[in-house]
Amino acid sequence: MPAPRTALSVLALGASTLLGWGCGNERTLPPDVKTPGPPLGSNTQSYDPAGLEFKAPAGWNVQPGEPPLVTTIATGQAAVSIFRYPRTEPLPATPTALDAAAAALVDAARTRDPTFVEIKRARLRVDGRPAVVVRGTETVAGQPRTVRSTHVYAFGGEVVVDAIAPAEDFKRVDAEVFRPLVRSLRIRAPRP
Repeated sequence: MPAPRTALSVLALGASTLLGWGCGNERTLPPDVKTPGPPLGSNTQSYDPAGLEFKAPAGWNVQPGEPPLVTTIATGQAAVSIFRYPRTEPLPATPTALDAAAAALVDAARTRDPTFVEIKRARLRVDGRPAVVVRGTETVAGQPRTVRSTHVYAFGGEVVVDAIAPAEDFKRVDAEVFRPLVRSLRIRAPRP
């Protein structure tokens, strides 16, 4: 016995919808979830137990972490991870000690990832505290990434701001997010 006309019409309509026919609508492309989005302003983030405060980019996902990880801030394939490590040894403060700390960081990066290539290292001050920054390229999950790793020495600890983005997006994200975040960083003694 032939199928009723209504059932055939429903099947035809369903097939045309699945195949993209009817209604004249074009296919909708999936959203771009890889390209790092721009900051949409900033939000002040405070982490009293770690003694940290900074301005995070609005529109990025902010997730608190478990010590020593303080927080991770991410969008697309760009991320900033902030750590606070307590230290018992003397913290580097002189130019010679800071240069030695930067050299040790580069050596550790090369040991961890043989593809690591240093771009630049420098001494700086963050919130008036001695710091070093190492910038380079490395491989993450088989993909080349550019990283800026800033290490600040203060109040018996080392604050690390690791910022990473795809090489093609790094310059923009570094200018819009990574460097402003480090400049906004305020450090004090951790509070229980």
